[in-house]
Formats: sequence, C-alpha cells, structure tokens
Amino acid sequence: MRNHSDWQFAWGDSTVDLTPPEFVQAQTTRFEPDTANAFLGYADYRKHLEEAIGFPLNQPRFETRIGPGSKVAVVVDDPSRWSPLGWCVPIILEKLASTGVESADISIVFGVGRHASVSRADMARKLGTETINKYNCFSPPLDDLSQYEDLGISADGVPVRVFKPVAKADLRILIGSVLPHLQAGFGGGWKLVFPGCSHRTTLGAIHQQGLDGQAARLLGCSPIDNPMRQAISRAAKLLPGSTISVSHVIGRNSHEIFEVMAGEPDDLEMRLATIAKQRFEFKSDKQTKLADLIIVGNAPWPGDPMHSFKVLLNHRAACKKGGVLAGVFWTDPAEIGRSFPLGPAKWIARSGRAGAIATRIGLPLAEKIAAMTGSSKRFMMRWARELVVDRKVIVYSPQMKELFGRRLGSVSIAGNPDEFWSMIANATGHAPNATLFPYGGLTYAASKERVENHFGFLGQS
Repeated sequence: MRNHSDWQFAWGDSTVDLTPPEFVQAQTTRFEPDTANAFLGYADYRKHLEEAIGFPLNQPRFETRIGPGSKVAVVVDDPSRWSPLGWCVPIILEKLASTGVESADISIVFGVGRHASVSRADMARKLGTETINKYNCFSPPLDDLSQYEDLGISADGVPVRVFKPVAKADLRILIGSVLPHLQAGFGGGWKLVFPGCSHRTTLGAIHQQGLDGQAARLLGCSPIDNPMRQAISRAAKLLPGSTISVSHVIGRNSHEIFEVMAGEPDDLEMRLATIAKQRFEFKSDKQTKLADLIIVGNAPWPGDPMHSFKVLLNHRAACKKGGVLAGVFWTDPAEIGRSFPLGPAKWIARSGRAGAIATRIGLPLAEKIAAMTGSSKRFMMRWARELVVDRKVIVYSPQMKELFGRRLGSVSIAGNPDEFWSMIANATGHAPNATLFPYGGLTYAASKERVENHFGFLGQS
C-alpha cells in the first residue's frame, strides 16, 4: 500500500499530492531538513537576539562604536529570502536609537545583487510601512556607477565598487541568513554587500571566482576552501568603517529559526555554515546508489522560477548521469519576473524542440565567450549548462506551463500530475529509484568527489 504522505510537497500555503499512478512503481527515499529545536516564537527569538548582539563573536558590541552623528547602514536580504526581518530589524533599530543615532543617519539597504530592484511595496511587506516611512530605504541601482564608491582593486583583481550609503557608513549591520549557495558554498554575511550592494562590474568579477572545473562542487563548501567566499572576504578588507553581521539559520518559514548570532562576518559565517551543513546536507558516501530520479520541491523559496531552477542544481549530485531532475515549482505570479528574464524565456519556449537542441549545443560556447569577455553572466551560463548537460529536466508547474507551454529549451514542463508522471515514466521507465527532497530551498546534496577539510575542527563531520 502506498504512503501518500511521502508524496506531499509544500505548495504555497498548501500542499500538493504527487503520488505516482499505479503504472509507476517508484522506490523512494524522502529526505527532509533537520528542523528540531526551533525558537518558540517572538519572545524567545528576541531573547536570543539580544544575547547575541550583547556578546558578539570576536567583536566589541556595536553600541561602543557609534553614537550621535554616526552614519549606519543596515543591509538586509531582498524578498527572495525569508530571513525574519520583521522581527529582527525593529529590535536593531531600537538598539541604534538607544545609542543616540538619529533616524536620518540610518540607511536601510536591500542587498539585491543582480536580482530585480525592490519596490516600496515590497519593502513595506518585509519591514512594515512605519519603518520604510521613517528611515531612508534603498534598492541599489545595478548599473548607475555614480551611485557607487570606488574603493580600489582587491588582491584578486576585483574592482570594489560599493553602493555609497553602505561604503561610507561608520558602521554596517548585515542582517540575513546562511543558506546553501551554488557558488559561495553558503550565503549570508559579506554576500549581502558582495554582490548584494555592489556595482555590476564588481559582482561580475566576484562571480568569476572558482569557475574552473565543475561549479556545482562549490555547493556546501567550507568558507575556508571556497574561492568565491575568500574573494569576497578580501574585497571586504577595502571597506572603511566597521561591520557586524547578524545572521540566522532558518527553516521552512521566516519564524522557524534555529540560530541567531552576531559578530565578525567571516568568523560568524564559519560557525553558521557548520550548523547549516549539519541540518541541511543530504549525507551520502561513495557506496550510496545515485537515484534514477530526484524530485525536488522549491519550498520555501517564495515562488521565483529562477531560484526554483537553482534547487535542482543544489540536488543534482544525488542523481545519476542520464537520470531525471524533476522540480515541483510553486510559482507566485507576483514573483515570476523578479529574476527570470521573461522576454528571452518566451522566445526560447517558442523555439520548441529546435530551441532545446540549440540550448544544449550553444550553452558551452556561450560560457566560453562569457569567460573570455569577463561577462558577469558566465556563472549563470555555467550552472544552466551543468543543469541540462547530462540529465533530463522535468518541471511540474501549472503557472509556468500556462506562461511558456510544454517546453522551455531543454526543460519539459507539466501542468498537472498525470502529465508530470507520464513525462517521468517516458524518461526513466516505470520503476525508478527516486529520492525526494520536499524542501529543496533548504537542503542540498554535495558532490561526492569533494572532501571537506575544515568543518571538522568545529566538531562536525
């Protein structure tokens, strides 16, 4: 008898049942993140946050570094993440007010990087109308060089150009979360500035780091070993003033919080990446059989198709070559254009099977050209190529099916569960060995070829 609960995937505020039809006899493993011992509501969170900022890691308290007349930049995640900004930011602002810093001297900056700009309405949804009306709130313009401070060239040859309210602050407070990241190993910390508040030339140079070899091997990599993370840390040395990170390990929503810490950004990143690895990594060894099929939900990413495709790469290492990467992509209509280029995507969709063949052939060439020209798009082309080069990709998304049709380049799109399973059966046969990742925005499968050397000293395997 089939266990239907194994096939429940988060779907916005609800769930979707993707139990296979009788003609598909899938052998399944279901992997979920470790969500034990989350904080118990706002009061518990506030107690932990106040303790964290009262005893920051390897730094003095920020209240000792600022006072009346000080300029402060509070840098926060953009709407593609679900950090508890609505809880955290007001507490931080209270602490700043207690030091005598005026509201006019505080800037709140959304670290957008190459994502779409954050509207006033989106800012209000994240922080509240009262906060955005009281403080100077910014979404850095990606290409307006006049809005950036040129701080020189880093040791890696990266031009360090940072949004002026962030670069000129006496104190920067970085508020975000440590989540698996395809190239930086884990997000959070300095990534809110590099590339979050950086000019396109800076973020392009940062993303060039570590792209020799297989980019997916950088996923879940220790910050000490990760070339992009190390390049970010060296770029940060050119910033004047001081910086404190207030960072979280979060779960399936903004109020499922496992850890909050404050302190020196690099040291904090190492501590929290270790915790995230323990909770979110799909642990396998060289004897573990790779699956014919992996099915990955995009929860809890907030319905943005670009991030949804990233969750497939985050779990690609669990799927054998020639297998199927299948995504369960809830898509919020309000988010579909945030980081997904709709115009080119629709053109690719209209090109049909010919476009799929052209995509497979053209991506390696496009990546080589991007590498030669130093284009900031090289990383995006690299992970797009790695996604489709030796595995089939199938997506269940009624919204994307309506927008793009049955095919988007090499990606097949299903609009209902029956169509989804028909595509899978045609690609894998009727008895696939499957691994299910219902919360693919949190979990990841690290490459078996990568050996960790530095997480162990903190007592984690």
